[in-house]
Amino acid sequence: MTITSQEPAIGDLVAVRGQRWVVSDVDASGSSTLVTLQSVEDGRYNETLDVIWEIEPGRRILPSGTLPEVTPDRFDPPERLSAFLNAIRWSAITSADVKTLQAPYRSGVAIEDYQLEPVSRALDAPRVNLLIADDVGLGKTIEAGLVAQELLLRHRAKRIMIVCPAGLTLKWKDEMAEKFGLDFTIIDSDECARVRRTHGSAANPFQIYPLTIVSLPWLRGQKAQRLLDEVLDHSGEERRFDLLILDEAHHVAPAAPKQAYAVDSQQTKLIRRLAPHFTHRLFLSATPHNGYQESFTALLEILDNQRFARGVEPDRAALKETVIRRLKRHIVNADGTKRFKDREARAIPVSYPPEEREVHELLKRFAEVRRARLNQNTKARKAADLVTLLLKKRLFSSPAAFARTLDVYLESVREPAPIAVAAGDDDYEEWLDELEEETAVLADEPLAEAEDDALRMAAPMQGIASDEEIELLTRMRAWARDYEAAPDAKARELINYLRSVCCPDGQWSNERVVVFTEYRDTQRWLVDLLRQEDLAGDRLAVLHGGMSAAEREQLRVAFQRDPAEHPVRILVATDAASEGIDLQKHCHRLVNYDIPFNPNKLEQRIGRIDRWGQKRTPDIRHFVGTGGDRTADTYEADLEFLARVARKVAQIEHDLGSVNTVLAKAVQQRMLGQITDYDIEGTGAAEEPLPAETNVSEQVRRLRAQLDDTVEQLRITPANVKRVVDTALELARQQPLKPYVDEKYLTDGLWDVPRLTGSWEAATAGLMAKAAGKDEQPRQRPVTFDPKATLDPEGRVRDDVVLAHLNHPLVAMSMQLLLRAASNPEIGLHRVTAVISDDPALETTLVGAFVRFVLVGGDGLRLHEEVLHAGGWVPENGRFRRLENLSMLGGILDRALTEGTPASAPVRHRLAAMWPKVSNALVQAIDWRINGKDQKRDQLQRKLEQRKQAEKDRILANLRQFEDTLRAKLAETDESGALISRLELASKEEREQYQRDRRSWEKRLAGLSRERERELKAIEARYRDLRVYQFPEAVVFVVPRREATR
Repeated sequence: MTITSQEPAIGDLVAVRGQRWVVSDVDASGSSTLVTLQSVEDGRYNETLDVIWEIEPGRRILPSGTLPEVTPDRFDPPERLSAFLNAIRWSAITSADVKTLQAPYRSGVAIEDYQLEPVSRALDAPRVNLLIADDVGLGKTIEAGLVAQELLLRHRAKRIMIVCPAGLTLKWKDEMAEKFGLDFTIIDSDECARVRRTHGSAANPFQIYPLTIVSLPWLRGQKAQRLLDEVLDHSGEERRFDLLILDEAHHVAPAAPKQAYAVDSQQTKLIRRLAPHFTHRLFLSATPHNGYQESFTALLEILDNQRFARGVEPDRAALKETVIRRLKRHIVNADGTKRFKDREARAIPVSYPPEEREVHELLKRFAEVRRARLNQNTKARKAADLVTLLLKKRLFSSPAAFARTLDVYLESVREPAPIAVAAGDDDYEEWLDELEEETAVLADEPLAEAEDDALRMAAPMQGIASDEEIELLTRMRAWARDYEAAPDAKARELINYLRSVCCPDGQWSNERVVVFTEYRDTQRWLVDLLRQEDLAGDRLAVLHGGMSAAEREQLRVAFQRDPAEHPVRILVATDAASEGIDLQKHCHRLVNYDIPFNPNKLEQRIGRIDRWGQKRTPDIRHFVGTGGDRTADTYEADLEFLARVARKVAQIEHDLGSVNTVLAKAVQQRMLGQITDYDIEGTGAAEEPLPAETNVSEQVRRLRAQLDDTVEQLRITPANVKRVVDTALELARQQPLKPYVDEKYLTDGLWDVPRLTGSWEAATAGLMAKAAGKDEQPRQRPVTFDPKATLDPEGRVRDDVVLAHLNHPLVAMSMQLLLRAASNPEIGLHRVTAVISDDPALETTLVGAFVRFVLVGGDGLRLHEEVLHAGGWVPENGRFRRLENLSMLGGILDRALTEGTPASAPVRHRLAAMWPKVSNALVQAIDWRINGKDQKRDQLQRKLEQRKQAEKDRILANLRQFEDTLRAKLAETDESGALISRLELASKEEREQYQRDRRSWEKRLAGLSRERERELKAIEARYRDLRVYQFPEAVVFVVPRREATR
C-alpha cells in the first residue's frame, strides 16, 4: 500500500484506517498537521476523526471523483465485479422512495406478504406511531422486527428498546437474532452486575447497549428507574431513544371493569412517563380494546399524543392510520382460499358419577351456610364470594388442585391470622377488587401462591368458621384425597382420548397433543396418572413456569421437530406456555383440561397451535358432562356453562379484547349463583369497538408489487446473494461452499458451510442446530439463499435449514469485505472488468461506470443513496460519445455482467491503451448523470422538497385535527348527564383521575402552538444543508464479439 506524503487539502477524499473520509479542516500551524476528517462510509456520515497526518499509518489521498486505475493486469472476472456491485447496491439502503423495502431480504424466515403492511406504513410516516393489533398467531413479532430492521437500515433509528412480559424476554432476543441478525441485550439485575464488573461501577447498560430488551416487571423497579433517569432528557427537548416496541401493550392500559372512570395503573404511569423519550413507538396487542373507551384512549395517547388524548373520542381517520388490525379469516391465498384453517371446537363427554356430583353439592351447601352466617356484612360476603370462586376454580381443575386449596383454607379459617389492613379499610376492599386483574397475568405456581395468599387474607374478614363449615370443608378434603393416585371421571376420559389419538392399538402414532391446565398441582397429578397408564417416558413432556429458559427452549425445539425425528407425543403444559411458546409445526390438537375464568387465557392457549405456519385444522377439545340436571346450580350446569365459554372463545371471529371482560364477569356471576344463564353465543354480536381491516387482499397485492420492484431495482436474488458469498470467500482465501444433499425432502439449493478460519469463524454463528435433549450431539445445519428452500413440502418452516439473508453473518461479512475493496487494494479486487458480448444493442465498444451517489441532510442524516451508471460508445478512433438512453445503457451493462465472457489478454491490452483517451470523458458523463439538467440531483431535490412539504402538511393536519377535538371535548356540557351521573357514583380516585385528564387536555391545548413550531423546525433541519457525495466504484468495458476478433 502506497503512503501519501503530501498534505491533504479541505475537501480531499482520503483513506485512513481502512475507511474513506472527507477532509473538513487542516491545521498546519504547528510542527505537524492536524487533519479533521468526516466519514463518508456506510451509515457513518456524522462521525468525525482527528489525526496527525504525518504519523498516521496507511494514509492515502484518493483521487476524488476519479475512476479505478485501468492497466492490462488489473481486470476482474465479470462475476467478481458483478458481486462487488451487488454488495454496493444492497448497502445503498436509504432511498427517497419509501416504497423500496430491504428488511424482508434481511430476515431469516419466508415473509408472508400481509406481514409487510406495518413496515410499509412506518416508512410512509415522518414518525412511527403504530398499534399492531393483528390476531393471535399472525406474526406480530415478525412484523415488529421488520419495522425495527428497516428503521435501522435507513438510519432512522439506532437505539431501540423492547418492553415485554418477563416470560418473553428470551424469546424476543432469540427471534431478533435468528430472524433478523440483530443482537439485543436483555437488561436485568444480572446484566447490570456484569456491566459494573466489566465497565466500572458507574456504567449504565442503557448507554452501553443500543439494542435492549427489558421486562415490564423489572422496568417498574427502582434500579431500572434510576438507570433510565441517568439517560433521559427530562427537559423534553431531546429524545434519547429512537424506537419503543411495547409487547402485550394491553397490560399497560388502565383496566376499568369495576370502575365508572378508568384510573391509571402503575404500569400505565410508567409507560406514559417513558414513551415521550422515544421518537418512534410501536405497540403490539391482539386485544388492545377491553371494551372501555377511556382505557383504550389512554393507550392511544401513550402511543401518539399528537393525535389522541385520554378520555377523548379518537378521530376515525387517525385511528385508521394508526391501528393495523387483521383477523385470520381475512387472510387468503392468491386463489381466494383461506390461509388459516377454521378452528374446530369439540366436546369430550364425561359421565360424572354421583360421588363427584356430591362434592359440588357440598361446596354449594358450604357457601350457603357461610353466607347465612355473614348475613348483611357486605365486605365479609365479598370475601366469601372470592373464596367460593377460588374453590370452584380448583375443583373444576382437579382433585389435586382442590385439595391444596382446602388445606390452605382450613388452616386459615380455624385460626384466622391478623391482617395488616383492617377489614373496614378502603385499601382492603380495593385489594379484593384488583386481585382478579393481578392474577390474570400469572400462571401455575405463582398463580396458586397468589390465590393462596388471597384465601389467607380473606379469612379474617369472615371470622372463625362454624362447626358445620369445618365439617363440610373436611368432607370435601377427604373426597379430594381419595383421588390422589387415581383418575376421576374427567381424567379417565382424557386418558382415553390421548390413547386413541397418540397410541391407538398399542402403537405410537405421529400425532401430537398439547394439554393445558392452569395449575401446577393439576399438572403433576396428570403426569403421575399418565405414567401409570404407560403414556409417559420419552413420549411425554412437561412445561411449566419453574423451568429455566434453556429448558423451555429445549422442550420447544423437541416438540417442533418432525415426529419421525423425536419421540415426544404429549405435552402437558401450564399457562406459562400460553405466551411465547409456539407449538404449531407438528401439532394441531389441544385439550383444555380446565377452563380459566379469564377467557383471554383460553385464546392465548389456542394461539400456540392456531398461528402462522399451521397447516392443519386446529382441533380444540374441552370437557362437558353428560346426563344430570343442567337447569339449576349443579355440577353439570356449571361445567356446561364453562364449556360454552370455551366453545365461544375457540370459534370467535372478532376482537376478544372487548368480549373478554363481558364473558369474565358472566363466568364470575354464574359461579356465584348470581345468574342462572347468560347468552354467551350472542356476546360480541354488536358492532366491534375496534373493527378489523377487511381489504387484506388489496394490501397484499400492493405489497407484493413493492417487493417485486425492490427485487428488480436491487437484483436481490438467491443466485446473486450466493455469488457475493462465493466471491468474498475466494478473496479471503477461505474454503468454498459445498453442495448439500437433502436426503429428507430432496430440496435443491442447500449448501454446507466449511470450517472457516480467523475472523471468518464468526460467519458460522447460529448454524448449529438447537438440541432437543441433553444427550443430543450438536450438528451444523446447511444454508440456503432461497426463502422457498426453507419450507417443507407442506409449507412449514424447516428448523434444519438456515436462510442466509442479507443480515446473516455469512452474507454480511461477505458484503463488508467487498465494500472495503473500494479503499483497500490489498483485498485483490480491481473494480474493472472487460466482457465480450453478442448483445445486438451494441453499436461498438461500450464503456460504463458505476458510481455510488449519496445525499446527506442536516446532522449527517442520510436522505438518499443509489448506485448510478453512466457511459458511452468508444469507437476505434477513441472519440467518446455519451449514451444518454440510460435504460439502454443499464440493460447492456447488466446483460454483459451476467451473460458475457471475459475478454482475452490482447483485448484487455487494447482497452488499457485506450483508457487515457476516454477516462476524462467518462468522468464528465458521470457528472452529467448527477448534475445535468433534470438529472439525478435535480430529480432528488424536487422529490425531497415534496417529501418535506408532505411531512409538514401531515404534522399540521394532525395537530389541527387534534386541536379541534380537544376544544370540542373541553366545551361539551354532557346534556344527558351520563358522565356526571357516573362520576357522582365514582370513587374519589376516579374523580381525581378525571380532573387530571381535564387539566391535561387544557395543558396540551395550550402547548400545541409551541409543539407545532418545534416539529416544523425539526423537519426543516432534516432537509437543510444538503451535501452530495459521489464515489466512482467500477468500470465495465463491453466489447462486441466482432471487434474482439480484429
